[in-house]
Amino acid sequence: MSEPPFSSQTPPATTPPTVPPQSPSDPRPPNDLLVGRVTRGGSGPCFGLETDDGKQYALYSAESLSLKVGETIRVRTAPLHLKINCGPGEHLSAVTVSRVG
Repeated sequence: MSEPPFSSQTPPATTPPTVPPQSPSDPRPPNDLLVGRVTRGGSGPCFGLETDDGKQYALYSAESLSLKVGETIRVRTAPLHLKINCGPGEHLSAVTVSRVG
């Protein structure tokens, strides 16, 4: 006769941790994805973005696009290797930009 699919044995007892974990146990969104409101728009190549937590970004995009102040966008970013000043905030390269909503 074969064993039943589920065992009736009691699982081993576990002890609660004595210290908190060193790293988060929940998955986090990728660090290269930002969602926020456009604070400096126009036809580029520089744009301003503010996330919901109030962090400011100065984005450079090689794409041909036009963004309006106040619209919400999703941006996949990469380090900015060009020596260009796109305004106040953390300077990043906008790899892809898409409108939200």
